[in-house]
Amino acid sequence: MIIALVMAGGKGLRLESDIEKPLFPINDRPLITYVLENIKESKWIEKTVVAVSPNDPNTKKYLIDDLNFSPFDNSFYESDNDDYCLDTLGKGYVEDLSNILEIFEAKSKEDILIFINADLPLVSGEILDEILSHYLSQDKPALSTLVPVEIFEKYGVNYSYEFNGKVPSGINILRSENVVQEEELLIIQRDELIFNVNTIDTAILASKFL
Repeated sequence: MIIALVMAGGKGLRLESDIEKPLFPINDRPLITYVLENIKESKWIEKTVVAVSPNDPNTKKYLIDDLNFSPFDNSFYESDNDDYCLDTLGKGYVEDLSNILEIFEAKSKEDILIFINADLPLVSGEILDEILSHYLSQDKPALSTLVPVEIFEKYGVNYSYEFNGKVPSGINILRSENVVQEEELLIIQRDELIFNVNTIDTAILASKFL
């Protein structure tokens, strides 16, 4: 099964807002709604799981009360419901990622998990399918996507880390095993991948393209 894992449990401190980042309004809509709608456009993704944490209780409430998400439980594989929220500890991206892999590994080692940061509103279903198609065409169990720094510079968007002129995009694919996985690197020339809504400036810029 191909499952989208939306990472929404961080504290979002750089945004400097009292509103939880997944619920931060972009053009009067919660940021996470754009991400979820884009996932629904994918031809490959079968189910969506949003990873929440004690850092964002209002986000969990919104998913369940307003978007009819179900709490993740043992019915996940048998249920007709495609949308779930999964509680994590919210201690950090790496810790939450490991926790998620442990949970899925206990159920199946055959799933393909595409991890998407909840602050990427411009990444369409078409782009997600482009990434998944590349992943499925090769034989490594993991894939990371990177964007050339020139695209960030084109829009004046800041980035926190680069490696050989490439910046991690916030979209990665792993098998459902909590082990070190050999990784394919995909350099992708898509402007939409640079708009991580981490700051007010980037939120304003992203709103112009939505």
